[in-house]
Amino acid sequence: MGLRERNRRAAMRDTQREALRLFRERGFDGVTVEEIAGHLQMAASTVFRHFGTKEAIVLWDEHDAALDDALATRFSALRGGAPLHAVRDAFVDTLARRYQGDRDFELERVRFIYATDALHAAAVEAQLADREALTVALARLLSTEQRGAAPLLAGAAMLALDVAIEQWQEARGERDLGALIGAAFATLERLGEVR
Repeated sequence: MGLRERNRRAAMRDTQREALRLFRERGFDGVTVEEIAGHLQMAASTVFRHFGTKEAIVLWDEHDAALDDALATRFSALRGGAPLHAVRDAFVDTLARRYQGDRDFELERVRFIYATDALHAAAVEAQLADREALTVALARLLSTEQRGAAPLLAGAAMLALDVAIEQWQEARGERDLGALIGAAFATLERLGEVR
């Protein structure tokens, strides 16, 4: 990652943390993007250029690129293995480890998303886009006869992740997110064996 990209991410991280602080104090609807920008001594247009929307300030996860890389690496090494295992392992290797590494902030961010209707709705919409991207990636990986299962596999994987993160935030970050992700995926596998 070059210096420009590192600086851009640092500015986005600072913006996100300041916005979350202001949202906690005055509520999501009580703070404007202009106020956030003013606190950081930057132009509101810069904040919009980085995030696009006010909701995206909170939803942005700087680890998304690492997750994409982990998925690509897992998929290229799969060679006939179970695609859901590759997705599970990428989630555990990236999200679980990083959420634990910055637990207090990530917990506060996730809990704020669940508690704020506008953010929760935007998160659901973002998850649909993530599911579509995962569907495309899985479709490339699966054999021709299995390709039709890509949307179902992607949807199940995203739902398992969502359940694990919800359990993690409900436990106030006291439960291990990696173990919760693993348990959610194990449940998916067991359900596939129900007769």
